[in-house]
Amino acid sequence: MRRAVCVLALTLLTVIAFAAGDPPFHPDIPKVWDDEAVATMEVPLAQRDRSPKYMSSAEYYALKVRPIYRSYPMYVAGREPKGYLESLKQKDPEIVFDPAKLHTRADWIRAGKLVFESETAFFPAGSPPSAADASCPPASDGSSTCFAPGSRYYIRQKGVLEVGSNSCAGCHTRTLPDGTIFEGGQGDPSIGGPTTRASIHAATPEQFQKRIDAWWRYYGAPWVTSKDEFSKHLTKDAYIAAIEAQRPGVFARQGTSYNHPVRVPSLVGIADLKYLDATGLVRNRSIADIERYAVLNEGMDTLGHYGDFQPGHTGFSAEEGTRYSDEELYALALYIESLKPAPNPNKFDEHARHGQQIFEREGCPKCHTPPLYTNNKLNPVMGFKVPDDLRKTDAIMDTTVGTDPTLALDTRRGTGFYKVPSLRGLWYRSAFSHSGQAATLEEWFDPARLEDGYVPKGFHVKPGPIEGHEKGMDLTPQEKKDLIAFLKTL
Repeated sequence: MRRAVCVLALTLLTVIAFAAGDPPFHPDIPKVWDDEAVATMEVPLAQRDRSPKYMSSAEYYALKVRPIYRSYPMYVAGREPKGYLESLKQKDPEIVFDPAKLHTRADWIRAGKLVFESETAFFPAGSPPSAADASCPPASDGSSTCFAPGSRYYIRQKGVLEVGSNSCAGCHTRTLPDGTIFEGGQGDPSIGGPTTRASIHAATPEQFQKRIDAWWRYYGAPWVTSKDEFSKHLTKDAYIAAIEAQRPGVFARQGTSYNHPVRVPSLVGIADLKYLDATGLVRNRSIADIERYAVLNEGMDTLGHYGDFQPGHTGFSAEEGTRYSDEELYALALYIESLKPAPNPNKFDEHARHGQQIFEREGCPKCHTPPLYTNNKLNPVMGFKVPDDLRKTDAIMDTTVGTDPTLALDTRRGTGFYKVPSLRGLWYRSAFSHSGQAATLEEWFDPARLEDGYVPKGFHVKPGPIEGHEKGMDLTPQEKKDLIAFLKTL
């Protein structure tokens, strides 16, 4: 009888949703960590014997599912409602992701937004930040305006307030010039500030060695350099220089290099792309590969075995011994695929129209093919010989554009390629070149960036040229302005 009532209730909910104009949805949830699919999801590394091997499906599904808990706003010090923190401590933990309550596609997408915004690593909450130290500019009532790391409270145990880090939103949320929060846009994650620099200066040798060990776990590649050499070059001054070199839209994520970080991508239109990561590491064959990519970047990559090297033995960025459920990942991927570009304030005027003609005249569509403005191919870097078998399985160009090959050859994400990026959304993006050395499109088309003593306006540890991709350098100043006007309409 109880079962019949439940079935009737579920049927009524479906009918109500349909009547409201939201048709019923029957999700086809893939098995994310499928051994066969995992074995073929990545392009081999440039040094093939170091291509990672990950835990088995059986090991993965033996991990505990990580619930998605409700989060609460953080206020800058002195601006919170009276008794706010004490009231939070009286609340019970509340799990906000429940697939049994998701009946329509819109329900699943809204649930995916919760997964996108939820942190995966948690720490005891300290004192509320001052307005100057807040992760995001506070709203008029003093509350946080975005899901930056440490800007929301979580209650996973009654009476205990925590803050978190490592949500998808932490790297992929952008504040537009008009103050609008744009989820899925190129974000501006931060890896340190004055407090971090002060703590590095004050660190004892033992404390600083722990930081070196952590960075070796993030960036180490023993087939490129030994840990001893890595530690020798990573002095306190070098550590601080790498932090101070950071610029908006750039992040030295795990598996890259603290001296050669990557620009943060926009996630809008990700379903149209055949390769994920700047180096084209992950093949994007279906929504399941987007889900697997989320698993990798929440810590699975550091648990992989790169030949005889394993970066970490516990979770890198998530609570140890936990994972997303397949339902959470499916909702997350649906949400990411649903992301739309922010309204573009740049009009397609006569300058943009002329710029489009220049774009076509200069042969740019060969690589940046409309309407995606990418040909979805891999571009080999200088010094890399493309294996014959990859030409049979992947879309690979025959030419190179001469950009710095470090990320593609000397890191744990290095495939020997850079993917041809899409130019869509350039108007709200910063950080051009693979490591974001050029801050603007104007700088990208400036021939001065090729000079030996050039000081980049974007990421740089020391002066030096921004190499390669010399297309458009010989245009007249007006032609460059018109070309940029066109690119900003995409």
